[in-house]
Amino acid sequence: TDDNFEIELAAPGFGKKDFEVTIEDGCLNIKAEKSSSEEETDDNYTRREFSYNAFERSLQLPESVKQEAIKAKYNDGILSFNLAKKEEAKKLPPKKVQIA
Repeated sequence: TDDNFEIELAAPGFGKKDFEVTIEDGCLNIKAEKSSSEEETDDNYTRREFSYNAFERSLQLPESVKQEAIKAKYNDGILSFNLAKKEEAKKLPPKKVQIA
């Protein structure tokens, strides 16, 4: 938009606590990791199930982003970022120039 950049990342099955988001050297780094295990024991058998999911993404941020004003939200499997633009990067309205 004119005032900010918006990024959406689909990450279903994760929770807020599974994410680690950092900003380093002008990059937005997103990591997520989740594991689970289940065990069922009966007289004749033992059943074990486990799963592990992880991913990592890095996005180079434009210099026009206010890094201290980045906001993130996770809702219904979508991780959303709002990256505010610096004032000098915002699009200014047209200015009418008078001809002398």
